[in-house]
Amino acid sequence: MLYLLPNKRGIEVPGTIMKHLAPLIDPEAKILFGDEATAGNARKAIAELDPPYVFTTGHGIPCATTLQDNEPFVSLAVPEMNRQVCDRERNLDLWKGRVIHLHSCWCGKLLAPVLVSQFGAWAVFAHDDEFLFLLPRDGKTIDVIVAAPFLAEFTVDIAMLGGKTAGEAQERRMGAYDKWVDYFLNGPGSKLDGAAMIVRILLADKRISKLYGDETATVVKQGQEKAVRLSLPLEVEGGGEVSPALLLIPVGLLFLAEKG
Repeated sequence: MLYLLPNKRGIEVPGTIMKHLAPLIDPEAKILFGDEATAGNARKAIAELDPPYVFTTGHGIPCATTLQDNEPFVSLAVPEMNRQVCDRERNLDLWKGRVIHLHSCWCGKLLAPVLVSQFGAWAVFAHDDEFLFLLPRDGKTIDVIVAAPFLAEFTVDIAMLGGKTAGEAQERRMGAYDKWVDYFLNGPGSKLDGAAMIVRILLADKRISKLYGDETATVVKQGQEKAVRLSLPLEVEGGGEVSPALLLIPVGLLFLAEKG
């Protein structure tokens, strides 16, 4: 399987978490991290590996998603939506028969359903609004408060690589958000500074996390799902320290502000 993990311009946290999580899920994972996560490298890796499952994170708008340094990766030609990123079609031919976890803001609004309906993607997990999360308070330490939205969301990948169908993975995804909400409302996390804020974020992220395409899609044979445990805290890798003043980040808005 292929994991495309930029680590600059607000994507340091999800990129770092999945860099550590992917090998636990998939020992044979092909990971393009940081400056390796370019559109050219991604296209080459897909051609060489022909992976049935691709995870990608980055900034997103309804018509496009990006990789390192906001390089456009997959885009529809909708120039009236964004003249710089959606000026033309990019890499739409890569997805026939694949399952994709498109972990970028807004892509569920247009890009994900079009990849299914017009370009043959088997199933796409995506978000139809802003994906929110808290940045590290010290600019570098990923603790449970920072990691929680991603650990809920990345349940999709654990389930799919454990032989579950896309529909079952979506159920696990929704259940994981609920479990984290309970952890911060009623469990040990309720005593942590920021618990009330992260509960609101988890509930918002759950509402926007959708599945498009065939609920019966699978990427590996049915097997015993692995118990995956990621050790926290982690230290952010790449991009320099994240400003502690920006504690709440809506990723898509940052992208739009930078690209115009």
